Amino acid sequence: MEPRHLVIARALLSEIDGGRYEPGDSLPTEEQLMASYGTSRNTVRRALQELANRGRIDIKQGSGSTVRRPRRPIVHVASSIEGIPDDERYARYVERMSKEQTEEPRLRFQARREPAGGRIARLLRIDPNRPGAFVLCRRCDRMFGARLWERQLSYYPGHIAEGSELETPEDIPTGTKEVLAAMGYPQTRHWDVIRAEMPSIKDSDRFGMGPGIPLLVHERLAFSGDTPIRYTVTRMPADRHHLMYVEGDTSEDDLLDALQANTYDD
Repeated sequence: MEPRHLVIARALLSEIDGGRYEPGDSLPTEEQLMASYGTSRNTVRRALQELANRGRIDIKQGSGSTVRRPRRPIVHVASSIEGIPDDERYARYVERMSKEQTEEPRLRFQARREPAGGRIARLLRIDPNRPGAFVLCRRCDRMFGARLWERQLSYYPGHIAEGSELETPEDIPTGTKEVLAAMGYPQTRHWDVIRAEMPSIKDSDRFGMGPGIPLLVHERLAFSGDTPIRYTVTRMPADRHHLMYVEGDTSEDDLLDALQANTYDD
């Protein structure tokens, strides 16, 4: 037999999906659920925690449980499109998001040198034993008000980035690809890996994430010929983001139409 708390969780989930409880509505109190299902407080709490772990409700001590309001995700362009400066920098990210959010968008940058080692050194083909070997890490936090919306870390081989504009902790309007190309390292290819992971406690606090929401992790290693020139990893809450890839000739009008695509109903 299915555990009693799962039976209750399934019944509540069916009522949420059926519209009996709308986003923002309060669920019955623990006492009401205990009476309705003829069970203990501990069983009811386990049922509610099951729904919270699935990201469907929020539980606040002393305030009861409410149906979580779904966020409308932003669509990111993850492809390289000739003549359209979006790419993984998401140059129009803030512009698009500012139309959907009530809080003021802002970008926060940091650039620092780090010792070359581990997986990043291997991906960028840097010998960590070479004297003076380092990687440059550029961090971009995309914020709305005080909330971190996504965090992007880009790593560059130190011998390429040293003394360049890449070391400035501020936005580069033309894009880092153009900087690298001007330095003799035009990006010619890349590979991507997209995965999901449950956030650490620190990540949950950083992003203001409720329980049951995974992080999307988008990794990209870019090359100039056979030379690795940049490794980028972007972490973003899965309920706020969609990734979009396009293939073939794409006009700016086509791109703007595609950016409206969303798997969530209005």
